[in-house]
Amino acid sequence: MLAIDRRNEILEKVQRDGSVRVTELSQRFDVTEETIRRDLEKLEAEGRITRTYGGAVLNKGTKEDLSINIRETFNQEDKNRIARKVVELINDGDSIMLDASTTTMYVARHLKNKSGITVITNSLRVPMEMAGNTEAEVIVAGGTFRPNSLSMIGNRTADMLDGYYVDKAILGCKSFDPLTGTYEPHEMEAEIKKKMCANADTLILAVDHSKFNQKSFIRTIAISDIDIVVTDNKLPEETEEVLRKQNISLYYA
Repeated sequence: MLAIDRRNEILEKVQRDGSVRVTELSQRFDVTEETIRRDLEKLEAEGRITRTYGGAVLNKGTKEDLSINIRETFNQEDKNRIARKVVELINDGDSIMLDASTTTMYVARHLKNKSGITVITNSLRVPMEMAGNTEAEVIVAGGTFRPNSLSMIGNRTADMLDGYYVDKAILGCKSFDPLTGTYEPHEMEAEIKKKMCANADTLILAVDHSKFNQKSFIRTIAISDIDIVVTDNKLPEETEEVLRKQNISLYYA
């Protein structure tokens, strides 16, 4: 296993469990404890984790903004299931906007069998995922390239999105509070999501269980603007009731 792959798996584990132990990681990856410590040092230098005695814990700062290469390793099967359910809500001939989240990247992958659709996105990954669909038109909003998310952001991107109005916008998020809405760590990414929300008839939030009941740095989409939530795990009854009171349709993948 390459060192970068090992570190991504370590980060996924600490994201899921909240903490890791050097001895356990050494046994899991069949490498020395010193190798694991070097991995943890690098992840700490990147601001992803905080090392502790014998291990590390997740850096949960509200401004934490992981790169897409790391984020796409989290909850892959859950995101894949969510994407398949989202695609069931899309009709042939629909016009849609997709943001640059990792979950919508999976949505794009499953759109290959839809015909006559138009996809507008600020993501550079989405057109790559849809390359095999000759029946779809894909429009990429230009602007300033953001390497961390492989997306286009800025005023030019927002202005281009303002030139369209679509049937559905499909967005992911960093964090989701069922009482207030979605949150993001990066201001310009948040602005692009807001623009997509404003220029769509229906807003679909594709969010896996790990994002619920959390907040990040920038409040982005108000709960009142969300029409549909698609998630993977069964929510507590009180959370379902909160969404029902906001007239939000809830789908489980």
